[in-house]
Amino acid sequence: MKHENSNSGKVDLLCVPHQPEVNGLAPRRKLLILSLIFFTALGVRLVNWHRSRNEVSAVQTSVALNYKHQARLIQANGLASLYDASSTTNNPDLLGHPLGYPILLSFIYRGAPESATATQLLQMMLDSLAAVIICLIALKLFPATVGVIAGLLAAFAPQFSWNSILLLPDSLAALPILLAVLLIVRTRHQHQHPTRAARVGTPHRPRRLLQILAAGVLIGVSCWLRANALLLAPFLALLFPIIYKRGERLRPALVLVGGACLVIAPLTIRNATVFGEFIPVSLGAGQTLIEGIADYNVDGSLGLPQTDMELIQGEAETFQRPDYASSLFTPDGPARDRARLARGFAVIRAHPFWFFGVMVRRAASMMRLERTPLRLATTDSERWQNLFQWPLRFMQKLFITAIFLPLVLIGAGILIYQRQFQSLAILLIVPCYYFSTQSALHTEYRYVLVIHYFLFLLAAAAIYSIICQMTRMFRKTDSESQS
Repeated sequence: MKHENSNSGKVDLLCVPHQPEVNGLAPRRKLLILSLIFFTALGVRLVNWHRSRNEVSAVQTSVALNYKHQARLIQANGLASLYDASSTTNNPDLLGHPLGYPILLSFIYRGAPESATATQLLQMMLDSLAAVIICLIALKLFPATVGVIAGLLAAFAPQFSWNSILLLPDSLAALPILLAVLLIVRTRHQHQHPTRAARVGTPHRPRRLLQILAAGVLIGVSCWLRANALLLAPFLALLFPIIYKRGERLRPALVLVGGACLVIAPLTIRNATVFGEFIPVSLGAGQTLIEGIADYNVDGSLGLPQTDMELIQGEAETFQRPDYASSLFTPDGPARDRARLARGFAVIRAHPFWFFGVMVRRAASMMRLERTPLRLATTDSERWQNLFQWPLRFMQKLFITAIFLPLVLIGAGILIYQRQFQSLAILLIVPCYYFSTQSALHTEYRYVLVIHYFLFLLAAAAIYSIICQMTRMFRKTDSESQS
């Protein structure tokens, strides 16, 4: 199979051709760029947190309280209690979400008892690191300027800032996925540009497989935070026929999936041990399936519930079980969720073309940028802050779909025009996973937060190309005027 034949796997994006070094940026310059992006991202998040932290408690309050409650139980009873069926830690009502976030909160609470501020500071730091990771991915694929632009877009994006201060795991779940993609991109880069030692015969395949294994482990870590990435590992394995030669594809694919399964397995074993059911990560697929269908059944002709309260009240009436009306998963949570799935699949079988249209519309809605409630307005007593904040306020107002969607399409078009199909596949594999899986279920912006890192990278490629084209035009005009 042919591989991309550009220097260092990079592209000139319709600009004046250049010859980037295979080894990339000098380490000192690279560290400076990454530090700039990290501290810019952290500064933006701290400013937004200072202005918006009081609004956090109104977002998904019951879900946040459930996480906090389970964290208290884990802290009181210990991690071993998660495998004890008689422990209060294993309340079936808490089965709707994975254990990773409550476990993390329990560790934070040891040093800062039930501190929302400590949790938010950690999340803001890790989210700032995500901006660095998307820059590193870009540096392996494009000229350094594209990486800087992508990193700064992620740093300034109000959508990322807002979600990083919510007391929810959504922003945290994106970081392991970004790291996993970075490791895969690194192995692709090493495959196309082996070191001198590798070229003279030093074995390097085990190291590459170790990185692929680590990528699978990271996807598993993301599943401990949110279950949305449960099938991401086999989906990412579809990259290997594109980026590796024939005969070198099956083993990394198996290693990637195996690494993810290895990390997810303790969750599955715990659920089987405690609840006696096969629950890979958590419950809730049936709930989000039928409520997701109801989101688009505006006239209610299908008779599906649109809210959790409607769902459990309907189940209480249907099964003549008044005790069902008080909880989504207590009692009989696994059986009820299977019944919800069966109900949703029955609707899909009866209306397959309509449901396909629903999936297309929901996938398209994922491309929209969230309208966040971040506010940077200042009072007269804080005029010095206004001088600092107005540029940030102006910049964050630009993060709207009407601006970024055209840039994303332009960036993708440039890569297609230049036949950079490997790079395009790497950037679109995670978004395509969420488009094809999450589109079947009820979706909120925070569920698919990670896809916008990759879309911002495509937008960065478009911005870079536009800047280069404008520079060429100005130089040409200037040279013509001088002649």
